[in-house]
Amino acid sequence: MLKAVLMDIDDTLLDFGKCAEQAMRIGFAERGLPFDNSTYAVFTRINDVLWQQIERGELTTQQLFEFRWNRIFDALGIQADGAAFEKRFLDLLYETAIPVDGADEVCRYLKGKYILCAASNAFHDQQLNRLSMAGLLPYFDHVFVSESLGYRKPEKVFFDACRAFLPDVAADECVMIGDSLTADIAGGKNAGLATCWFDEKGSGKAVSADYTIRALDELYEILK
Repeated sequence: MLKAVLMDIDDTLLDFGKCAEQAMRIGFAERGLPFDNSTYAVFTRINDVLWQQIERGELTTQQLFEFRWNRIFDALGIQADGAAFEKRFLDLLYETAIPVDGADEVCRYLKGKYILCAASNAFHDQQLNRLSMAGLLPYFDHVFVSESLGYRKPEKVFFDACRAFLPDVAADECVMIGDSLTADIAGGKNAGLATCWFDEKGSGKAVSADYTIRALDELYEILK
């Protein structure tokens, strides 16, 4: 019987794509840099590869911050200070919180039925602020963030550290819900948790998650 629900934040509760694009548009406009329909696609292509490297332990977050935007600007053919823009981008992202469709309603539903936890690879203060701006923070009993825990998904110790705050809940009484097959699904399964893959884009991939959903409102049927 499930007692605790762990939910990823970016691209599960908050629409990271929309948040990042909004932050980019503001930052580019401030610096007079060109922004067109292809700009965000270049960011996504490079950023996704870098975060996959982080999840595999091949790269640290700090290393990503040191060169991410230089790499993106090079791909865009833009001459700009990537390190300076990285700082501004993170500041803008800190203040950007666009919920995924149905996030508020689902969190309200789950709050009274389970111990509701957020579980994210990011900065602690940033994620707390963004959840608060989106009106979601009051629903959560715990917010687990890699920066404060000292471990990252998909490491088993990340999930073990989360469960240390849930002393009366066994691993198989928890479900991890998230969009990343590596961080959320593989990581959760390796730690003994049930898993639910949020496949919003409908990739059709055959995965080992216990459940697969394309919209958050499908959780009403799974988590009755």
